[in-house]
Parts: sequence; C-alpha cells; structure tokens
Amino acid sequence: MKIQFKDAFSNARVIFNEQVLKRAIGLIARLKFELFEQPNKKERNRKIILVLTLLFMLDYLMYCLHTRTGVFDIFPAIPSHDQRRDVTVFLPALDGSTIFREKRSIPEYESDEKTARELFYIVARGSQYENTAPAVPADLFVKKIWLYGTGKGKKKVCVFDLDPVELSQKVTILSNSEKQFLEALDETIRTNIPSVKGIMVLGNGVPGASLWEP
Repeated sequence: MKIQFKDAFSNARVIFNEQVLKRAIGLIARLKFELFEQPNKKERNRKIILVLTLLFMLDYLMYCLHTRTGVFDIFPAIPSHDQRRDVTVFLPALDGSTIFREKRSIPEYESDEKTARELFYIVARGSQYENTAPAVPADLFVKKIWLYGTGKGKKKVCVFDLDPVELSQKVTILSNSEKQFLEALDETIRTNIPSVKGIMVLGNGVPGASLWEP
C-alpha cells in the first residue's frame, strides 16, 4: 500500500513538473520578455497597458460576482434626448428682493426626486441670459432628496439635504440672497412638481441651518 502511494505521488510529481511547472516557467519567461526585456519600447508599453487593463477588468468582474450586481450597473441611466419637457423656473435677481422667471427644457425623468435635483441646480446656477451668479455665491451640492408626507393623494414636502457650504473670503454676499434663493427654489419646485406643496432645505441633516449668510 505504501509502495503504491509512493509510486502515485512520484507519478503526480513528474506530471506536475512536466505539464504544469514547465509551462508556467515558460509563460513567466515569455511575460518577462514581453513586459520588461522587449527591445521595442512602443510594443512593450502597449502590452503593459493591455495586461493592466485585463487585470482591472478581471478585478471588476470578480467584484460584480461577489456583490451580485450587473456589469453595467455602475453607469447611470441616460435620459433620452427625445423625451424632454418645458418648465418654468424662478431665479433670484441681484437686488435681493426680486425673483424672475425663465423657460427651460429638461429631461423627462421617471421620478420626482430626479426632477427636483435638476431644478435645484438650475436655480443655483442662475440665469442663462445675464450674470446672476453672485445671487448664489456658494457651490451647493445635494447629498439626498426625498419627498416627505403621509396619506394617499396628499401633497408632500420636498426635502433637500446639502453638504456644508464653504465660502472663499473674497466672495461678496448680497443682502437677503439666501432668502431669495430659497423662495425661488420653492416656487420652482411647486410649479413643476404638482405633488409637492413646499420644500425643506437641510444643512448636513440640520433643518433651518444657514447656507451662506451669517
């Protein structure tokens, strides 16, 4: 029994050395030449890029396998350019007391939250026809949007949760600009999303937090 086991082990080692190890050494030698010793620098760089690309692709495929996600799930849905809608947006003027309106065309989103996000950034960017950027002196980033409300058929509140705002010391803050921005945003959201009766803006989860005015 011991002799048979010893013979089997010896045969397995011979097969491993001849069929596996020999080929592995040959493959390593070939990769070493192609990636490091190739005299043609351009060809060497091309193959290095191909190998790294293949490794990244395999790594991503393993990630998708373990997380049970589709390969293309990392890419957001692209709205069709054929499905757009005209909206009326309200924008703050530079005098700190006036709100004016403009017509815009936006994609037709499948949810009110995505529509609200698009409208938020339109109001924050300001007019297409004149420079109203000083009316919103901060770069605002929306972390999350949701519609809050109970009861079927009742209108809801659109909640925007924003990242904390950092202002440069050189920025000039117009008087009443934050209040005018919130009023313009409220009017824009209520006009274009019928299920919404009002808005609430949070600063890093805190209701009523100042955005840029002290």
